[in-house]
Amino acid sequence: MRRLAVAVASAALMAAPAMADEMWKTDYGQVIWEKDYDGGAIFKIDLAGGGVGRLYIEGLTTEVENRAHFKGYWISTTEEDMCSAELKGPDGTKSRTWGTLTLSFLSPEFPSDWVLMTGECLGAPDSLVAGHADTGE
Repeated sequence: MRRLAVAVASAALMAAPAMADEMWKTDYGQVIWEKDYDGGAIFKIDLAGGGVGRLYIEGLTTEVENRAHFKGYWISTTEEDMCSAELKGPDGTKSRTWGTLTLSFLSPEFPSDWVLMTGECLGAPDSLVAGHADTGE
């Protein structure tokens, strides 16, 4: 359970100009598409205790019309040092609490729910998080 919370936090999240309104509900809080980077997207989640988690999803901004499966990594700004090395994201977020991720959209169209698999440090993804599209309704 700790792995999942930290992974979601770290992996946490989002923002493309056309997609900036994308949000998802998870058991760990609301995930937002914060911004884009070199063909990828950053999703953000505000964590309990004041930390922030970001998900760096590679290739997502080049495949917005046909979303499927994406790989990437997460970084959490919690105080816990989970990994032996520090990882720094393209937005400058850095921490020793990070891991791998695989994000799978359940539908290619907007809005879509997704399933996120996360792992700690360089480990294979082994924890599951469900994201439900938040359309404000």
